[in-house]
Amino acid sequence: MFLRKYRAPVVLTALAAMLVILVVAVRPAGNLSEAQAQPATKSPTGDEAAIRQANQDYVNAMINGDLDKIMTFWAPDADYIDENGKMTRGKDQIAAMFKKTLPEVKGSKATGKLHSIKFLRPEICLEDGTLELTATDGTKSSSRYAAVWTKTGDKWLISSVRDLPTEVTDLPSLAAAQLKDLEWLVGEWVDDGAKADIAVKVYWAANKAFLLMDYTLKQEGAEPLDVTVRVGWDAANGRIRSWTFDSNGGFGEGLWQKNGKKWEVGTSGILPDGGIGGSTNTYEFVDANTLMWRATDREVDGQPLTDAEVKFVRKAGK
Repeated sequence: MFLRKYRAPVVLTALAAMLVILVVAVRPAGNLSEAQAQPATKSPTGDEAAIRQANQDYVNAMINGDLDKIMTFWAPDADYIDENGKMTRGKDQIAAMFKKTLPEVKGSKATGKLHSIKFLRPEICLEDGTLELTATDGTKSSSRYAAVWTKTGDKWLISSVRDLPTEVTDLPSLAAAQLKDLEWLVGEWVDDGAKADIAVKVYWAANKAFLLMDYTLKQEGAEPLDVTVRVGWDAANGRIRSWTFDSNGGFGEGLWQKNGKKWEVGTSGILPDGGIGGSTNTYEFVDANTLMWRATDREVDGQPLTDAEVKFVRKAGK
C-alpha cells in the first residue's frame, strides 16, 4: 500500500513509485450507483422453503413413477448432463430419457442431502446435493448433483442439472464461469526489469470461487512487502470485484471491466496511516508468457502521481 514516506519527491524514484502503484488498493472507476453501494440482501426464507419442498415433491414423484408430475418441475429449455458428460437438452428429450429409466426407480426408497442452497440472484438458485436410492431388491445407488433453479412467476423450475462423481467434495462455484476470462493469469510471474524484484503468483481458491494474486516486492534496505488480491464475482451487481490487503495494514477494493485483451480496474484504498489513494490499473494480455501492467490516474490524498508500467514474464514451467 501507499506509505507517506514514499510521497516526498526525493524518495519517489522509479523503484519507489513502482512499489506504490503495485499495491494501490482498488477504487471503483467513477461513483457507484446507490444500488451498487448497498449490500446484497439475503434471499427470502420463503423461496428457500419452496425449493426444499419442490425437492421433496420431485423425489416423491420419481419413486412413484409419475412421469407427468416429474416433468412439471422442469423448465421448457432445461438441460441435463450425466456423469459422463452427455447432454440431454429440452423438456421433451428429458422426458423421453426418464421414460426409459423411471421403471428402474419406481418403488425405491430415497434419502437425500442438500449440501448447499445458494441464491445467485433473487430468481436464480444453485443447489448442491446427493440422492441415494435403495431399490426393492436392496441395491443402493448414490448420485451427487448440481442443479440450477429459476423462478418463473411464483414457481421454481429446474433449468439445469449436472450429475457429478460421487467422490466430489468441492463443487465448482458459479463464480468460476464469470472469472474464466481471467484464467490466463494463473501461474507465476516476475518483472522483466532491473529496477525492482517483484514476483506474482496467481492461483484459484477452493471451488474456483475466487482468483487469488500474491505479490512479493523486495527492495534493497527494506523489508519485503507482501500483497494479496482476491478477485471474485459480485452476483448482486453483475460484475467482477477485487479486494486488496498488504503486509503493512493497507487495504482496498476495486471494479474490473474487460476491454479487448485488457482488464481495466478502477481502484481506491486506505493507507496504513489513514490516508487514501487510488488509480486505474490495467492488466494486458500480450501473449501466453507476457503481461503488461500499467497504472494511470494515480493519486494520494488528492495529489497526482506519475503513471507507471511494469512488464511481467511467466516463470518457465509455471
